[in-house]
This record gives sequence, structure tokens and C-alpha cells, in this order.
Amino acid sequence: MAKQVLHILGTAEPEGAGVAHIVRTLAEGIDPGRYRIHALFLGGGGPLVNFLEPVCASASAIEWWRGMKDPVGAWRSWRALRRGQFDIVHIHSGGESVSSLARASARARIIRHIHGRVMELKDLSPDIRSSRGADVVVAVSQAVARRVVDGEARVIYAGIPTDMRRPGGDRVEAEMILGTAGRLVEVKGIEYLLQAAARLRREFPSMKLEIAGSGPLREALVAEVARVGIGQHVKFLGWVDDIGSVLPRWSVFVMPSLDEGFPIAALDAMAAGVPVVATSVGGVPELIEDGKNGCLVPPRDVDALVTQIRALLCDPGLRNRIGSAGFTRVRDHFAPAQMIASFTQLYDELLAATGTR
Repeated sequence: MAKQVLHILGTAEPEGAGVAHIVRTLAEGIDPGRYRIHALFLGGGGPLVNFLEPVCASASAIEWWRGMKDPVGAWRSWRALRRGQFDIVHIHSGGESVSSLARASARARIIRHIHGRVMELKDLSPDIRSSRGADVVVAVSQAVARRVVDGEARVIYAGIPTDMRRPGGDRVEAEMILGTAGRLVEVKGIEYLLQAAARLRREFPSMKLEIAGSGPLREALVAEVARVGIGQHVKFLGWVDDIGSVLPRWSVFVMPSLDEGFPIAALDAMAAGVPVVATSVGGVPELIEDGKNGCLVPPRDVDALVTQIRALLCDPGLRNRIGSAGFTRVRDHFAPAQMIASFTQLYDELLAATGTR
């Protein structure tokens, strides 16, 4: 009989798409005769509920934002957990209160899955992650795992599908477009890309920049575009449900983040054969080897961004070599099957320890 696994996520708005894509890939690929994947969003309803509903055994949302300071939300969560009779609760969002409630109500094995390293809502300082309340902690990268105290974290990298055809030489670009994708928040460092684009525009007058994403800094970034004088050459695409629909037209993907747990957006770009320029922060160097399958620069360094982007824009052969090597890197080391096998093994181990397998 299949065991029931509940994934607890935060927001169901597009900003939470990275985690939702991991859950969807797992739900699509795991053996349904062994594990059935459910999803529960704690931040209320949103489009990601519909995104997961077709592939999960169930997908729903409640509102529980403030831990035990919100007893009504806690009661809603307790009721949802009791009703589901889950064997494993896999927590992507929420602190110790979520773990405690899950253990008390579901009596399930608890996984805490950690996706980031910094305190985004405060000052972007490094955050310490505790393993208390969980049977096992999963980290999205070695860089994130090193922030875990009170125990060790198991690293399981995200996996995404690639077209098995090798890209690179077949990429034909009608125009020169830089692209980036992600939440429009401080940690993504988009302002540094805008400053770099303004300088590059003097050398490449027809160059354009497209920004895929949504978030609270949109208005401030629009103002920065106007300030640096590139308003006619920058397009804000909003949140793009299918990033694969825009990646093929981008000449270079740029990720100027100030920190990254593990860069799903860069993973997507590499899977499409698009050369990547990214900052050497967090888990990024675990994906990209500088000069071979991508280009790394220090964070907040506009000069370095300009230099690396310029080199790629000036040399189509270099763009194709870097893009093709990035594709191979993702295909060989970050395939969905590897991620699914790792989680299946982890679930098996947890249930074997309790004799419920």
C-alpha cells in the first residue's frame, strides 16, 4: 500500500515557484505504488495550488503565517494534518512550530528541507538553521548544509529535465538579448545588472534586457531603469509560468544574486543551452565551474559583470561552447531521475527506521 507524503510549502503565489517545481518533479516521477505526494500551502491560495493539483494526490492551501501566535491558523493546520493520515511530512517552509504541530497531529516522520542561507526579510545576514524537531534535514546545496546546527544535513540537489538534443551550435539569435529570471527582491541583485546593462549599451546599441519575475521591488527597479537611461531597451515580463518559452531567445542569462541556496533559474538556463553569467555566492559554484560551463563574478561587482557579459556578446563561438557545456553539466549531474531516486531512498530509510515500510 502506498505511503502518504505531505509537502508543506509557503506561498502559493509565483514567488514560491522554485520549491513548487521541485515538488511537481517529484510527484510526476516517484513510483505512485510506493509514495503518493500531497501538497499544502501555508500562505493562502494562489496559482501554484493549480500548478501542483494535476500531479499530486491532493493540493490545497490554508492561511497560517505567524506560528503559534496565530492559533486559528495552527488549528487549521492541525486539522489538515490529522485528516490526511500522513506517513511523512516534508516541510519546505515554516519553523519549529510547524514541525512540532506536524509531529503531534500526524505522528509522521518529519523532514525539514532548507532552501536558503540568509535572512531575506531582515538584512541578508547569514541565517543559522536548526535541525531540532526534524528526523532528518535536507539542504539544497553544500553551502546551505553548512548553515545547519544541531546535526548534519543531507544534500539533495534539484533536478530538471533537459531536451536530449545537444544545444549550442543550433542556437540562432535574431537579436542580442540579455535575460534574467527570479523574484524581484533585494537578494537577487537586479540593480547591479541594470547598471551593467547601461554601460554595455554604449558598446552594443541594439542590445536589450528582459527581466522575468515579480516582487515588491518592481517599482524601484523600473525607476532605476529610468535613472540609468535604458528605459527603451528593458522589458519587464512579469512572472513567466514557462521559462522555457523565453530562454531560447536570450543570448546570455545573467544572475547577479547577492546569495543563492541553489540557483534553479541558472539550472533552467543551462538546461536550455544558454550561457550563464552568475555571482559566485552560496551554492552557485556547486553548479557552475567558472570558464567551463558558465562564468562566475563577485557579487555587487558591476565591472566584473560588464567584462564577462561583453566577452560573451563579442564571441558567438564562446557563447555556444559555454552554453553547450552548461547543458551537458545539467544533463549528466542534475537530472530529475537522480533527485527522485535520492528522495525515494530517504523516504525508504525513514519508514524502515519505524518499521512502517
